[in-house]
Amino acid sequence: MKESTIVISMIALCVVSSAFSQGAKTRKTWDVAVLKNVMIPMRDGVKLATDIYLPTENGQPADEKFPVVMQRTPYDKEGNFFKEAAEFFASNGYVGVIQDCRGRFQSEGVFFPFVDDPEDGYDTVEWMAKHPSSNGKVGTYGVSYMAWVQFHLAALNPPSLVTMIPMEGPINAYHYSMRSGGALHLGLLQWIVAVAASSQEAKDKPFIAEPIMTMRTGQNFLDWASRIPWRRGQTPLGLTPQYEDAAFKLYFDNNEYTEFWRQPGLGMDEYFEDYPKMPILWVVGWYDWYPRTISDGYQKMVELGRENQYLLIGPWTHNNFDTSQGDLNFGNQGDGIDTYDKFRQLELKWFDRWMKNDESVDLGKPIQVFVMGGGDGRKAPDGRLNHGGEWHTTDSWPPEGVRSTKFFLHANGSLSNEKPAASGSSTTYTYDPNDTVSSNGRCIISYGPALKLGFRGMGPRDQIELESLPGHGIPGLPISSRPDVLVYQTGPLTEDVRISGNVKAVLWVSSDAPDTDFYVKLVDLYPPSADYPAGYGVPVSEGILRARYRESFEKSVLMEEGKKYRLEFPLQPAANVFKANHRIQIHVASSNFPNFDINRNTGDPHDRGWRIANNTVYHQSGNASFIELPLYPVE
Repeated sequence: MKESTIVISMIALCVVSSAFSQGAKTRKTWDVAVLKNVMIPMRDGVKLATDIYLPTENGQPADEKFPVVMQRTPYDKEGNFFKEAAEFFASNGYVGVIQDCRGRFQSEGVFFPFVDDPEDGYDTVEWMAKHPSSNGKVGTYGVSYMAWVQFHLAALNPPSLVTMIPMEGPINAYHYSMRSGGALHLGLLQWIVAVAASSQEAKDKPFIAEPIMTMRTGQNFLDWASRIPWRRGQTPLGLTPQYEDAAFKLYFDNNEYTEFWRQPGLGMDEYFEDYPKMPILWVVGWYDWYPRTISDGYQKMVELGRENQYLLIGPWTHNNFDTSQGDLNFGNQGDGIDTYDKFRQLELKWFDRWMKNDESVDLGKPIQVFVMGGGDGRKAPDGRLNHGGEWHTTDSWPPEGVRSTKFFLHANGSLSNEKPAASGSSTTYTYDPNDTVSSNGRCIISYGPALKLGFRGMGPRDQIELESLPGHGIPGLPISSRPDVLVYQTGPLTEDVRISGNVKAVLWVSSDAPDTDFYVKLVDLYPPSADYPAGYGVPVSEGILRARYRESFEKSVLMEEGKKYRLEFPLQPAANVFKANHRIQIHVASSNFPNFDINRNTGDPHDRGWRIANNTVYHQSGNASFIELPLYPVE
């Protein structure tokens, strides 16, 4: 610890006064001193800039030793979002740590997303565990990339890590982030462009930063996305070679699930058995792009016999806890987690329980899930539809009593529990890569309503075509009216139907193209009303499979023209009440842009050429297509 002592002696203490209370219970609080830019050495000699927030008394570090809670970030530890969190925890008796990831902002080294973070995270945990103010226990927390890095370091089983709170991050980059069902999920590609614009190379160099930032913004990114696959040196990313290299290795050079993806920085769930046997609080929003990975991560840990696994799923988009999202009002203001302050208090309770062994902390049941739906369907004062919902707490996920129930696709467009009886029934549609279906309702790319609202504009929204995708559909018309979207729906429900858990699709298909995509969306269809004369389609869940990966993601196999194939793939998990008189509706299509890249139907991911595909979905006795929903009895 000699190096740490030298660093401390060189840095002035900045004191921040803060006081918090936890419910009716009064707890001791501390003033906070900040050690700025402590350069923590990694195993390869690179030093990472770290701010350490210490509880103090009378302007001096407290004599007591404290647990450490930390975030590692590529977004600049000087941001208020990080500083406020670290100050909060330090004022409540923790050592708060914020660190710039390798090659970002004040840290040394070269940044390549994810790959170096396992060892860097491990080394930081163990260094902080030996800090003079530390009691040897380290916990982690954070959202998005700050969740990724928690999975990274846990994969190497650092002995001082005792708990973590990953919020809205993936457990496997290939299956849940850069790709989904083999299709390129473009949100992280846009993210790579964005972080390149804030890179150390671009700092104070407008000739580098401006063209890259222009590339990642609005319609410009949509134009670039429609030109995938990119070529090295032929985009503004070429101005930052290391970020261009990352984009190509993560998106264009490694299409199959190879050893590249199995390393600890990308295939974190491959190492779940190596994780410390510790409590984990898994957190996600239904309209984030990570509900399936957080839900799957929780279930996999439980299957491994890991105790004290908790799951929190709310009606949120990415990194916010608003009670209204997109065009929907969930009516949960003042109920459950509906602000960041409330979530921060939950994090504090969590750390108190597992890092300070405070058994008086009541965390409640391990599963807290917001079940959407059940609202009156009127237009709220803020102009949003009252979709409603309420919090449910259970001991398991999916909850005990769920019945996985098949809803079959029929030739007449109906959706029912009755299996098709016809022997030769099918429906064919034509998919043109130059006229894609828009990703309305769950999109994570900044376009349309999201362009000015950021993550709060991600959805959900009525299922109509948006004006912001020229050349992709007719703005204002229902997505279900498109000839390249197959629609199947129940009749008006005679009673409320609740789902809660895992959702999957099984489609029997064929095509005259060697490869194409099959995308399924689950919709809660409102009937026409005075406020919504055309009704309203609430997107509840979705999933996609690139057909050449139907057998495995390790090796692609092209389709033979006209041959029938069985495709089985997961949709996002869901919890929703479809009210009486609503319909359960699903869409089947072959595109969902710009959430996913455009499949050009050639079977060659490096080919910029394209062809039209005539795709067939079968609904017959021997080849019955269906969606499987987790029905949960309505109380």
